[in-house]
Amino acid sequence: MMISDPEVQMAKPSNRTHRFFTKTVHSLSAHRRAPPRIPLPHSIIIKVTPPTPPSSPTPSRRSSMHWDKIELSNYPPQLTYQDVLTLFQDFTISPDFVLPNVKNLAYPLRTFIRIAGEQEAERAVQELCWSKVGGRQINVRMVEETGHQEMEVAVADVADEMKIGIVNTARVYDPHLTTKILEVRECMQGTANFAFLQARDPVTVSSKPEAHMLSTDDKAKWELVMAGRSEGWNWKMKDGSGRLAALKDLQDTLQRQGIMRKLWGQWEGSSALDMH
Repeated sequence: MMISDPEVQMAKPSNRTHRFFTKTVHSLSAHRRAPPRIPLPHSIIIKVTPPTPPSSPTPSRRSSMHWDKIELSNYPPQLTYQDVLTLFQDFTISPDFVLPNVKNLAYPLRTFIRIAGEQEAERAVQELCWSKVGGRQINVRMVEETGHQEMEVAVADVADEMKIGIVNTARVYDPHLTTKILEVRECMQGTANFAFLQARDPVTVSSKPEAHMLSTDDKAKWELVMAGRSEGWNWKMKDGSGRLAALKDLQDTLQRQGIMRKLWGQWEGSSALDMH
């Protein structure tokens, strides 16, 4: 059956309607693929700033702060920089302290730390002194800034002179030490300073093989001649006074024992078989 021309014109859309429909479909497809961008009025930058620990004030604050110096000593050799920061976490300290690289076994390890404010420094001394770190009782004390280095040098000079005097005194009162090598060594444990007078035989060609083996391992067979000590250290004590007190005690003990040994040698009881 044939359709008349007017019916064909009503069944088919006009060219204008077709173009409009095609344009609309394309437009919807484009919107579906990429939604239009909405410009922001300004860019947003999120800046993350790590929290600053109270023990590390900013450079501007550090320059305006009043610092008091304390001495931390007698800590274990394995103590690290971070360990010190943790130890003083409740105090504002300057981060420019340095832990010594050389381990001197004759004296306790020590380093100097600056704390913001005299009251805070005194509080650190009161709270941290004698606390245990790595199995040791640490010493924390105030340091007088003025003349501190000069005092250390003076103490070292006096200590060297006292050691020479101790060795000479030992040779005078104890003749059997004349051929031996004498040395005064010091150490500190807890609140006490110790001074030891040690003696050993020199290692020569005629020495026993054991002596040569010990010297190869940086060892020696020492004998203790006499010892001195100083007890009762506190954080107000001037630097070095405990050390000098121990040396003085050793010197006095050596001289006192030397005098009594001489008197004993002249006494008949030192050689008699029976005093009855």
